[in-house]
Amino acid sequence: MTPSDDCIDPVCGMTITVTQAPHQREHAGATYYLCSIACALRFDADADAYATVARLDLPGWGLTPHPPAVVEQFRSTTDPM
Repeated sequence: MTPSDDCIDPVCGMTITVTQAPHQREHAGATYYLCSIACALRFDADADAYATVARLDLPGWGLTPHPPAVVEQFRSTTDPM
């Protein structure tokens, strides 16, 4: 996976790029990219379940819109000030 590749947060189903993911976790030999601390904490609480969901091909998965707080977080980390 390259930094510009899209990935899907296994907790909320949001599509982000690897470089946008502020959190990542290693589990069972795979890397999972997470959009927020809330998703990271939920993943930590039940990594096996979220890793299983990540392997499924669910209709609409990855099409979840970004919550406003996450959009603002991305803006603040990518906008040159």
